Order: sequence, then C-alpha cells, then structure tokens
Amino acid sequence: MPLRRSLSLIILWVAAGLSLAPGALGAPSDLATVSAHLKRAESNLQLVDSSIGHLKSPPKGSAAKLAQMRLGQAFGDLEPAGKILSALSGQGVPEAKTRYDAAVVRYERLGEILTGKPQPSPEPTPEPDPKPAEDPAAGGEAPPAKPATVRLGYPHADNLKNALFTVRRVEGDAGGLATLRQELSAVTDQLAVPHGRVFQAVATIAETRRQAGFAQDGLAKVPANGEGVAEAKERLAAARATVDSADAYFRPLHEQLAALIDPARYPEFHADLKRLTELARPYSNPAYSLREARTEAAEALAQGEAAKAECIRVARVYERLMQQQTDQGKRIEVAGNNFLSSYQGFLAAAAEAQANLPGEIRKDLAEADRMASDAVTNQKPLWFAGGIPQQMGFVDDKFALYAALDPAGAAALASEVDALKASLSERADSLRELIIRENPLPADLYAGADRESVVAKALEIWKAQEADAQVLAVRIPSEAWSRETKWSYSNGTWYFIDKSKLQVRLIVADANDAELAIDRPINIRMDHQQGDTLSGFPMRSADEVLEPSEYVLRSRLK
Repeated sequence: MPLRRSLSLIILWVAAGLSLAPGALGAPSDLATVSAHLKRAESNLQLVDSSIGHLKSPPKGSAAKLAQMRLGQAFGDLEPAGKILSALSGQGVPEAKTRYDAAVVRYERLGEILTGKPQPSPEPTPEPDPKPAEDPAAGGEAPPAKPATVRLGYPHADNLKNALFTVRRVEGDAGGLATLRQELSAVTDQLAVPHGRVFQAVATIAETRRQAGFAQDGLAKVPANGEGVAEAKERLAAARATVDSADAYFRPLHEQLAALIDPARYPEFHADLKRLTELARPYSNPAYSLREARTEAAEALAQGEAAKAECIRVARVYERLMQQQTDQGKRIEVAGNNFLSSYQGFLAAAAEAQANLPGEIRKDLAEADRMASDAVTNQKPLWFAGGIPQQMGFVDDKFALYAALDPAGAAALASEVDALKASLSERADSLRELIIRENPLPADLYAGADRESVVAKALEIWKAQEADAQVLAVRIPSEAWSRETKWSYSNGTWYFIDKSKLQVRLIVADANDAELAIDRPINIRMDHQQGDTLSGFPMRSADEVLEPSEYVLRSRLK
C-alpha cells in the first residue's frame, strides 16, 4: 500500500515553514540511518555469501531464489545508504563510507556468482600432498562417503509433506516481510512510515515465528537422512534468518512509533482540540456575523491573524499524529481544517462587506437625519427616544466593523458621523421638554433568585460614582442573563472568557431638579470561571452631559 500523499489544508499550512525541528520526537540522524541500512545489508550479504559464495556456477532452485531475494534486500539498503552518504561529511562519515564500499564490492561479487558472470579468481594456493595414511594408492583408507538419503515411507512422508506446507507458508510470510521492509526503509523520514503497517509487520513476525516452530517440530519427527529433509531444513533456516532480519528493522521502528502516538504523550489534547474548535466559531457564519453581529465580527477580524497562528501552533504539536492518521490526529486535522476554511471564507465575505459598508453607513445617516427633521417639524419627541437612537445604533455597529476592515477609510468617514451626531443632539435639545415628558420607565422583567445580589452589586458600583445618590427605583429589562463564551487575544496571550451579562437600570434622583430622575444603566458581569463572581461598570459617569432621552419624570414612579 503506498504511503499517504494527499495532504489536508492544515498539514499544508504546517508544512509551509512550520514543520518540526530536526531531531524532534526522536527522529534518527542521517548517520544513524546509514548505519542501520548498512547493518541490514551486511547481514543479508553474509547469509548469501555463506550459501553461494563458494560456488563456481550459478545455484539453482530454491537456493537461487532465496539468494536473489536477499541480494534484492541488500540492494534496498545499499541504495538509500549511498544517497545519504554522498551528502554527508564530518565525524564518522569516512568509516561509514568504507563499510559501504566493502558492502558494494561484496554485493557485486555475489551478483556475478548468482548470474554466472565471470568473477575474479583468488590467488591459487598449492594443495598439500595427501597424507600417506589417506592416500589409497599408498595403502591408506579413503575418506568416508557422504551418507546416502533414503526414501521415506508412511507416516514419515506424510509428516514431511505437512512440514513442507508450513515451511512454504513461513517462506511466503518471510518474503512479504522482506518486500515490505525494502519499501518502507526507503522512506527518508522513518517516523512518517504508517504505524499500522509496522504494527501489522510485527504481528506477522510473531505469527511467522510460531509457524516456523511448528515446521521445526514436524521436521524433527522425520529421519534426518530422508529425501528432501535436509533441503527443507535449509529452507526453514533461511526463512527464519529473513524474519530475523525483518525483525531487526521493524521492532525498533515499532517501538518508536508506539511511543510517538501514545496518547499519554499529549496530555493537552482535549484542551487543544477544544480551543481549535472554539477559535473557528466566530468565523463559521460570516453571512450572519457581518450583518447581525458586527461588533463580534470586528473583534474576530482584529484577532484573526493571532487565531490563525494559534491554530498552526496547535497543529504543529500533533503534526506526527496527523501524518500517522491516528484518532487524535484525525480530530485535530478536522478541527484545524474547519478553522482555516472558515477563516478564509470569513475574509472573503469581509472584503465584500468592506466595499459595501460606506454606502450603507451614509444611507443610515441620511435616514437618521430625515427622522430628526421630521421629529422637530411635526413635534414627535418619541422618535428621539426610540427610532433615531436605534438608527444611530446601526451606524455605530457598522462603523465599528468598517474601522476594523479599513482604518484609513473609516477615519475619512468619521467626520460625517460626528457631524450628524452633533446635529442630532442640537435638534433633540430643541424638543428637550417634550422628550423628557414622553420618556417611559424601563421595563422590569427579571425575577431570578439572584436578583437581590445583582441589585446590590449595581448599587455598589453607582455609589462609587455618586456616593450620596438617591436611588428611587431599580429596573431590570431582561428576563434572563445573556451568556458569552469565547477565546480572546490580548497582549500576546489567549484568554478563555465564560461570562454572563445583565443590565440593571437605576432610576436616580436628579440633584438639580426635584421633578426629574435619571436613568443610569449599569452593566453587570458574572464570571463563571471565578465562582460566578459579580462585577460591572456604569454606561456613563456621574459628570457626563446627558441626552434628554436619559431623563424620566419622577411622577412616573408613583
């Protein structure tokens, strides 16, 4: 099975300059990789040399196949070792090159034997004269003849047949392991080798050794000089050697990968996954946020680059798990992809909004101006308490987003906004008496069990502004707290916010007019990360100039 090559969006972002540092997570050095390749190649060459190195002609049958397989495995290690060595220098490299050159010479010599090509002849050495006692012509005894094999009868023939079946299975598994090792050992970054394939190889090695034990037990029940028994034992020994060679590669890599993907190595996984998921939330629905929650959209835009950098930082921690496609890696990958795609979609929608906002803001300004002129002409004071503030709320909302998108353009537009606000204030003042007379009391809808403590906190906050304030009434227009959870970036640090808000309206006596009271909004915050502690702040300080819409007749309190 080929290595996974399709990279997801988050992996591409990480790879674009934010990949792991060399040596991280126990990655082997180049020289250590060369040494491992040479060790395996030398082992295979030794096995081939011991089986065919003494021959004068090419071997045949299973011996030739086995030698060919082992030479192929040796080549699979020599080729990457040579490529790595060609780019190395420094301590230990000359010794490694000497080993490599010797292995190549040995590989070529054995290849010539295997293919029948001429090979260099060693210097002839004179053979010693036969010892008189061993010379038949001198009356000595001839060397003992090699024991002849015997035909096996039942049940030995049947036992050999069963043992050979298992030997063939062992050979097949050994060949598969050798092929897999050749494929995976060629991967430059060994920690990117799929852990599932390595784990399966280790399991195959264990099972193959078990089957080899069965084969050995079966051959032990057959006479050693039986036809085919010696060859079967040689084949089993050769297959076992191949399995041992594969084990020398797979087991250390298995241990490295098992440690690499161990969930205990990533204690912050759940917190990091939660953060990635929550960072994506402000960007997930730009069609809504850029039109219905512009203040939040402006904040999300301001901290967008910091959010992207945090996403990449988290992804770097789990880069290897994403490469290995573990459960944790897949979840981080999905969350990271979701953030990046949401953020890119948000930026595209924001660019479109930027082009449209100046026109929308000027349109809202024109409507507020029209409403104010109509209110003054036709004596409609309630418009200054309702419709006009609402229209200017749209302006402020859109302007805050526009300022985040285009600071230079917003600076130019700010003069138009400020000019209209000054004009509205003047026109409202011309209807001051009428507006105050029509202003209603805020609604009072909240009946939560914590109302008393909330009101006490609001009173405490306002008393800090106006110690001798006479509070005539308390109104809480909302039926329930409004909860907000989000990540916020400030001064290079991310903070998780989990707070609820509720506005308390204190109706405070006007010290300068016995007939009037002032509506003082106090925003209360409940911090759920700090034991639901309460805090808050007033919308206006005690010394600010007030609009007519902020007054109410005391007579309305009766």
